[in-house]
Amino acid sequence: MAEFINNQGKWKRKGKKEEGTEASGENQDNPMIYETDFLEAFKKIQPSSFRSVIGLMDIKPVGWEQIGGLEDVKLKLKQSIEWPLKFPREFVRMGLTQPKGVLLYGPPGCAKTTLVRALATSCHCSFVSVSGADLFSPFVGDSEKLLSQVFQQARANTPAIVFLDEIDSIVGSRSVSKAGCNVQERVLSVLLNELDGVGLKTIERRGSKSDQQGKYKELKKNEELECQEVFNQNVMIVAATNRPDVLDDALLRPGRLDKIIYIPPPDEKGRLSILKVCTKNMPVGPNVSLENLAAETCFFSGADLGNLCKEAALLALQEDGLEATAVKQEHFLKSLKTVKPSLSHKDLTLYKNLFQKQGFSNVEDV
Repeated sequence: MAEFINNQGKWKRKGKKEEGTEASGENQDNPMIYETDFLEAFKKIQPSSFRSVIGLMDIKPVGWEQIGGLEDVKLKLKQSIEWPLKFPREFVRMGLTQPKGVLLYGPPGCAKTTLVRALATSCHCSFVSVSGADLFSPFVGDSEKLLSQVFQQARANTPAIVFLDEIDSIVGSRSVSKAGCNVQERVLSVLLNELDGVGLKTIERRGSKSDQQGKYKELKKNEELECQEVFNQNVMIVAATNRPDVLDDALLRPGRLDKIIYIPPPDEKGRLSILKVCTKNMPVGPNVSLENLAAETCFFSGADLGNLCKEAALLALQEDGLEATAVKQEHFLKSLKTVKPSLSHKDLTLYKNLFQKQGFSNVEDV
């Protein structure tokens, strides 16, 4: 029997020299396909299930280290979403199930969207971002149908994260809405059904009803099947809002949006970490004290600090000319006079008082 060996991803007969082979090992008459060719093809070929998916995004990779501060929030997000994906056996052994949804709320500019992007990058999963502009349609019933399609496509591309940005603009509260059933109420009804699993169509289930009942019984006996079931259910809903008080109470109960996490503005230590991230690729002068800047930027959000660093760099180009090589301390101090914080003590007090509401009893105080 002829023996074959594997040479750089190509199988050929052992001991037999190919005719016409060049010194580089490539044969123009008989081209060979290497592993690198498949990796290059991955960049150009998109799975058919990803085509025409509403909100499906190719996000730019964002690492956890690119987000300054918020260490407690990062840990909560990892425990809620990343750990069930990476350690399903441990969750089954401890009798734990992952939350169906996570709500991030807090003042604007505090990295809610960036945290979700870092989470999708860390989990290596499909990322579907949905906003009100993607859903609302002038035609009756279109918005509800589009939201159902979003969840159906997400289930077809598990593991997936469905990100509902500015969820207060997508669904409102039935207690404060006007008389009659408007679009937001109908979209809210569809979202509640999807979170409860009612929206799962029969055609999406595999096998007959009797097969499903048999598999359900086997899950209790076989840990392998149970782990696989936990892994295959991973469609996580992550919502973000600046106004959690206008959301419907039915959406915030356990079993739907289980985790409600407050994203606070950065403290002095967090501001220092954000300044280090923002000035990582910036030529900063030796006299710049990021510690002093962090102490002087109270009520600055992460977005405000990023804007401060950009203004200081532009001011350096303006004063020192296009030949400027460093951003000095005086540039930062002058920028502080023009860049004002977007937060106030009144805003922070408003968000802190939300902890006392009955609907936020399951909030994570970070």
